[in-house]
Amino acid sequence: MDNPQRYKIEEIVWHEVRTIVLLIVIVIFQKIFLVSIFGVSLNLLLLLVVLRTLIEPIVTIGRWALYGGLLLDSVSGAWLGMHSIGLILAVVTVFVLLSRITSENWILPIVAVIIGSVVYHFCNAILLYVLVGSFNVLTYITVVFIPELLIILVPALPVFLVLRWLRSMQRGELPLDVY
Repeated sequence: MDNPQRYKIEEIVWHEVRTIVLLIVIVIFQKIFLVSIFGVSLNLLLLLVVLRTLIEPIVTIGRWALYGGLLLDSVSGAWLGMHSIGLILAVVTVFVLLSRITSENWILPIVAVIIGSVVYHFCNAILLYVLVGSFNVLTYITVVFIPELLIILVPALPVFLVLRWLRSMQRGELPLDVY
């Protein structure tokens, strides 16, 4: 009758609090210590959320996207929920398109970051247009989207390999890549 897989409410609350504290640290690190390179800073939260979509269950990453987006909105002064919607849509799109491909493929994180970044910035552009009014799309693409995409692609593969290694160590697997 008693399910051994059921968690106590204290364990669930502790896990959520731990996740929120970790995301607060990530958002503060992103906003304070990742200074802008050529006017564009690395979107660490987008990178981590998209890459963890390839490794973790979608429910866990959905919570990361929601909490992280709300924290990013509160720190950056954007409309509340703007980053959350973009992150959640990026996670869902990457999951739907790439969930059937094995995470052992090394090109997968690059493709996932490109897809996630395109969806995230498209969502932000649409919300910016709806909430603020008209803006120059060509300027947004050349000033915001392309430089941020190029900067986020640089650490994509190393971060993915570290996340996959940490996940295999958590599971107790032997981290071996034979190609």
